[in-house]
Amino acid sequence: MPRKNAVVGATMLGMGIYYHIAHTDYAVLTSESYFIGVNLLIAGGTLLFAAGFLGCFSALCDNQALLVGFILALILLLGLEIGTAIYGYVGTPTLEGIAKKHMTQDVETKFRTNVKVQKAMNNLQKTRKCCGVDTYKDYAKSSWALAKFNNSESDLKGNFPVPDSCCNTSIVGEDLPRCQKEYANGKNVSYIYADGCYPRYRDDIVQYMFSLGAVGVSMTLLQIMGIMLSFILCCSLNGSQGYGPLPLKRDPYDY
Repeated sequence: MPRKNAVVGATMLGMGIYYHIAHTDYAVLTSESYFIGVNLLIAGGTLLFAAGFLGCFSALCDNQALLVGFILALILLLGLEIGTAIYGYVGTPTLEGIAKKHMTQDVETKFRTNVKVQKAMNNLQKTRKCCGVDTYKDYAKSSWALAKFNNSESDLKGNFPVPDSCCNTSIVGEDLPRCQKEYANGKNVSYIYADGCYPRYRDDIVQYMFSLGAVGVSMTLLQIMGIMLSFILCCSLNGSQGYGPLPLKRDPYDY
């Protein structure tokens, strides 16, 4: 069983690293709070992996003291896994609110100068086929759009630019200059993605948090089984090392 705990720990660690890599853009647009659940998963996986080796060593050496330490480590790690499950199922509304607030700030103020925000927002708009937060019109209030018109709000006059990543590639393909020419700062919206990104981004958050919760519940159940089996192993070692009931002594005069 300790070997299986090491495998489960490595799986949790691998999943946590995968989430970190695959959801980097989401963390940029939401803040580091996006990775709270993933960090719990990585911490739990790392410690469980280490505890699995401790359990394997204790089983090979038939060392009951080390096995008791292994069981205590599993019990402590059980709390991390329960925390991951709870965060996955309860933390979704909070993360949605944080995401909406940060995305709005990103489009209105940070998109102009922050390279990481530009990259994350452009990737989101390309892959999810959307533009802005609630609508493409969010860029009309952005410092990026104002900079295109020499920082004068009066120059916008209802027309405003959008990033190339908002171009509808199903119509113009990769011909981005044609897209911007036809769009003409708002005169022909059919050449861009008019729908905002937040509704689709919110769906991604719900799916992400649900998967975190599911992983947390699965790991919790496996952990409980591991604790029970490790306790059984500990009891068997207790008997084999002579800590069980002492055998009755035979009376030398008993013939």
